[in-house]
Amino acid sequence: MKIYVAVDMEGIGGIIHTSQLMKGEGMYEESRRLLTDEVNAVVEGLLQAGATEIIVRDVHATGINFVPDRLHPGASYFMGATSFKERFPGIDASFDGAFLIGYHAMAGVAQAVRDHTYSSRSFSSVKLNGRPVGEIGLDGLLLGQYGVPVLLVTGDDKTCEEAKQELGQGVATYCTKKAWGRHSALMIPPQRVRTEIKEAIGEAIRNRAECRPHRIEGPYELTVQYLSTDLADGRYCDGVQSERLDGLTIRTKDTDLIRLMSRGI
Repeated sequence: MKIYVAVDMEGIGGIIHTSQLMKGEGMYEESRRLLTDEVNAVVEGLLQAGATEIIVRDVHATGINFVPDRLHPGASYFMGATSFKERFPGIDASFDGAFLIGYHAMAGVAQAVRDHTYSSRSFSSVKLNGRPVGEIGLDGLLLGQYGVPVLLVTGDDKTCEEAKQELGQGVATYCTKKAWGRHSALMIPPQRVRTEIKEAIGEAIRNRAECRPHRIEGPYELTVQYLSTDLADGRYCDGVQSERLDGLTIRTKDTDLIRLMSRGI
């Protein structure tokens, strides 16, 4: 059984604030250890559930957040930034499922911890075919292009709710904290998270037949609202496939989802 694991940082147990999330900030090194230890628990849980091949992808910011010499030897790890064309390096139709670990709610969700869609410094909202969408929905669709279903999503309670709405009720979820605001939450101690997440993994693997690859038929229309006009100024618009709707908003059209994401985000 082959499983692909995408790991963000905002939804990891014990993490709630900007100072924990960015290189150079005071609490970042502690957060790297929290992240790595939770990843190790996921790998251990997958091995216990029968996984024979595991790829873990660091999708937070630079993609260089794991502490390498603390990583579990039972998986392979992809680190470093890539384009959306290679959002999930090594993914193909041979994988039985994917996990989205440590994810967060889309931009604009009330009382969600660190709500944003791909960049809290660039985008205030993203819509696909006129409907608000976040990283859970879009990453689920990118994985679905390869026929790989999302089996488990973890993060705060708003993240888990969004996962069910976007990916269907069959997807398993595990709540690492109850969100109280952008930088506050009722926390579950990370040691407990690492124990309980293994139980969630077992459930997700047992119920994987309930999940289907997430797909939406094209053509596609991606509408991105930027936080400032200068950010929109930096995007090329040809007036046909990419159109600037106002000072902050650019709409991109394409029949290919991966190409659309590569051009529109």
